[in-house]
Amino acid sequence: MRIRRPSPAMVVALIALFVALGGTSVAAVSFARNAGAVDGKSAVFSGATVSSAAGKLVATNRSGSEKGQIPNKFLADVAGTASFAKRFEVADNQTIAPTTLTSIHGVGTFTTSCTDENATAGVENPRSDFTFVNQSGNVVNFSRRVGTGDGTVGGLANGAGLPVTIRGSNTFTMHLQTVEGEHLLVDGIIRQDGAGTPAALCTVIGTVLRVD
Repeated sequence: MRIRRPSPAMVVALIALFVALGGTSVAAVSFARNAGAVDGKSAVFSGATVSSAAGKLVATNRSGSEKGQIPNKFLADVAGTASFAKRFEVADNQTIAPTTLTSIHGVGTFTTSCTDENATAGVENPRSDFTFVNQSGNVVNFSRRVGTGDGTVGGLANGAGLPVTIRGSNTFTMHLQTVEGEHLLVDGIIRQDGAGTPAALCTVIGTVLRVD
């Protein structure tokens, strides 16, 4: 039996078939390598550093006050804001446990408490404590000022608290900077009403501006 040489048309068809099969294999390998990626780019979690996120997608926050949002540190030239407000009825001869006012993801938490400093029953002299708790994982640079008094400048260790204590009513400011260059500018007011009575009140209000 004599085997005939394939016609030119058959040769072209076979080449096309082999190319198609090879392309499918390459596509399968490429798909496996890029599974879960968008446009070939993998995502980093919201707590990643700016350097490690370069050239990649960024996931939104999974929990906290900014759940479902992209952290501001990944957004160029965009400032974030938060506000806080709390009003306490002073507990006679007691300290009200610290209450969380607001948390800044990846930086820290702001709390407040109110204490009656008059030991006489039925006579309340309130003291308010506003505190920033460093949860950034590193030292945070800070400045702090109450009213028009002299400011305080220093470094705050991770896990430590930076308090502002006010008896009576006054304003206060804080400037906080993380090692990654994020800045928090805090502007607040503490007001106390009814000092010397059995029904004193502590009020804390303010804003936080976050600049990356």
